[in-house]
Amino acid sequence: MSSKSPPRRGLPVLGYTTRRHLILDLDNTTIDGARWVTKKIMLEWPKVGDCLILRSSDKPDRIRLVHNKWGRPLLYHDRSNFHLVFDNGIGYNLSCRICGVLAGLGILNPDYLKIRKFRGDMTLRVGMLIKYNEIKYPPILEKLTYNNFTSRRDGFIDHYLEFKINAERALLSLTDTIHVPDHGRNGPDRER
Repeated sequence: MSSKSPPRRGLPVLGYTTRRHLILDLDNTTIDGARWVTKKIMLEWPKVGDCLILRSSDKPDRIRLVHNKWGRPLLYHDRSNFHLVFDNGIGYNLSCRICGVLAGLGILNPDYLKIRKFRGDMTLRVGMLIKYNEIKYPPILEKLTYNNFTSRRDGFIDHYLEFKINAERALLSLTDTIHVPDHGRNGPDRER
């Protein structure tokens, strides 16, 4: 039993949404894998521009045994998740085509493409996410990769970073609980 108070629940989950430039959520990969995917995208589609790589969750690198829906054992490799934010405006249709190629190669989850087409946009989480058994902290900047195959710079990375900073400030004001007593109750503290 821990004496640490449970994390605050009920905070909004803020996300950056766009239809103008490519943003990707790479699940279960390493920083080297994220860099490799970034370089391949820049080589194949140079008009995407520079890329900002962010670590969206930090999981311990481990291998575990899971069972599929038919009860067969599978080895599953847990790794961190990364976000890729590209700089140039390429439009939603080309972004979906790139996602389709990456899903076909097994780099992206095939459901990622289905969700993009259903929603009609691309969204990445920028704030903290509190789940039942884990906390995902805001994405952390890992690397800015410059695209040597294009000289165009549209500045969508700056738009993303400005939104991310403002979202973190807004959530910080909601989570500021300095000098507020926590007695393990959900109700207000009332003196009798």
